[in-house]
Amino acid sequence: MNAGGHGSDTAQWLVDVSLLAIDTGEVFRVDAGDLELSYRHSRISSGEVVLRARYRTIEREPAAVEQAMRAITSWRREHQPGGTFNAGSVFKNPAGDAAGRIIDSVGLKGFRCGGATVSERHANFFVAEPEASAQDVYDLVHAVQARVHTETGVTLVPEIRFIGDFGEPGCSAASDD
Repeated sequence: MNAGGHGSDTAQWLVDVSLLAIDTGEVFRVDAGDLELSYRHSRISSGEVVLRARYRTIEREPAAVEQAMRAITSWRREHQPGGTFNAGSVFKNPAGDAAGRIIDSVGLKGFRCGGATVSERHANFFVAEPEASAQDVYDLVHAVQARVHTETGVTLVPEIRFIGDFGEPGCSAASDD
């Protein structure tokens, strides 16, 4: 995926990655130019895992770097849940809208499945409590996705990928209406 923010993205700086093919155990290197990186997309398949990523850097004045980092950190503290276990944005933004706004519009801030919760600060961030399992997060993603689709007709597409065996989602965010 081509993660990004604050005027930059992975594609701008990535040199290459080492991938693991889950089914064969083979590890291989792929140049950044061959990954077909675009908004929240890459050609990395669901059967591959990134083991290592190598980035290029440029030399900058330390004071300018510190100022930029402080500005980004300040923005994130104001807009995103901090000090929590989370994986960043859960769903891709649909064209012309924001996944967090849609999730919030159907009243799911604070909704919980086991130890995983939709953040009260930003609805497209899911927070995992220390006791949360991967199944809890999986359940929450599917429950939110189903409720949003039922109430708005929008199918949210996850940015995160789940690797491994998961049971049927055991949590529902069905509307009380």
